[in-house]
Amino acid sequence: MHGILEWLLIAVIGALGFALNKWVPFKKIRYYAYAVFFLIAFIFNINNVLFASDSLNGFLYIVFLTIITELLWLCGTKKNKLLTGTALLVFIPVFISTYASALVIIPFPCHENKNVIAGGYTCASGSYTLKKRQSLDVFEPGHVYTLYRSIKRYPIEKRVDKYTTPKGYHDAYINPKYECLSNGIQIDLYVDDSYVLWSVKEIIEDR
Repeated sequence: MHGILEWLLIAVIGALGFALNKWVPFKKIRYYAYAVFFLIAFIFNINNVLFASDSLNGFLYIVFLTIITELLWLCGTKKNKLLTGTALLVFIPVFISTYASALVIIPFPCHENKNVIAGGYTCASGSYTLKKRQSLDVFEPGHVYTLYRSIKRYPIEKRVDKYTTPKGYHDAYINPKYECLSNGIQIDLYVDDSYVLWSVKEIIEDR
């Protein structure tokens, strides 16, 4: 099953984009809505902000990918080769990058250890969550530890640090130990409780 479901999802997204472009009305209204959606997504992305719910993030990734495929179908129907070529150059890298991000959180049954909560911490600077997942590197598999800080009063969180274990540490026992700082947090990733492999942290300036 590994690999089949991933390609099946791409096929479904492509079919949805085709259907939207071919049969769904109110195209001009939808295109304005797409522009707003892309702007919000861009702002979230440059600020490393996500929703706290992986299910919601996964759904929004699929919506984003479906819109991109619709626009690709639209450009493909035009006779302007320059327009079609430009669309491919712009949208294909965005599609691949977004799809890779979606693979991290969409719960395929053949994937394991997706965003396991490795720890939750509360310091004066805020509430933090450390998430652990498998890396997507098939040649040098490892684990990715990502530190998030919750945004108060909103169901969103900010990615503040990330670390991928190097080759040879895939099966190592890593125990995170945290320390609240006066202006942030530091989490040391201990290997077998004997030495620190790396530290993920957030230092908030002018606090």
